[in-house]
Amino acid sequence: MSITHVIPLLIALAMVAVTSDAMADSSSIGVSLTSDRDQQNLGEPQSTQFEVSASHTFDTGVILGASAQYSNKAFSDSATANLEATVGYRLRFNDFLSVIGSVGIGDRLQVSGDGSDIAYYVLRAAADLKLSEKVTWNAVAFRYRDAFESSDDYLTPQLATGVTFKVDDHNSISSKIQYNWKDWHPDTVGFALGYSRSF
Repeated sequence: MSITHVIPLLIALAMVAVTSDAMADSSSIGVSLTSDRDQQNLGEPQSTQFEVSASHTFDTGVILGASAQYSNKAFSDSATANLEATVGYRLRFNDFLSVIGSVGIGDRLQVSGDGSDIAYYVLRAAADLKLSEKVTWNAVAFRYRDAFESSDDYLTPQLATGVTFKVDDHNSISSKIQYNWKDWHPDTVGFALGYSRSF
């Protein structure tokens, strides 16, 4: 993994950390584990992904985020790492409903196996519904992700839904189901578990 790829992520993470120290808004760090399965046969694994993320949310609703995701393709030596930085906004309609939109850029690095590094952009939109003080339904989340160079063939949209359970004021756990496309052709179904700590 080239240091030139790591530097932008480190800068983004530093921005999140510095901002969280300088402002009294809210910040969070999280980890998640996802198992992608064949969309026609859920018993057949396709890949496993581990992600570490950090974000800072201003009182205005603006969100800065950064993440690093490692993905290993099942039954092969192919592994990739996605480094990503985003900026977004959460609009709260009331105490129960909010929508989130974000834009970002990233770099998919070919860590092992065949393949090349891919620079990409990503757009996300989501809606959350607070069911109780403890439970939030992450009703719908859509991701549009594509390479800056169309020849890299990295059009990978995703539609997801899930639930977040607030353990206490600082800790929460979540689960999601994700439906993934490759060039708008059905690809995989992902099952994700996550943990987040806010401060």
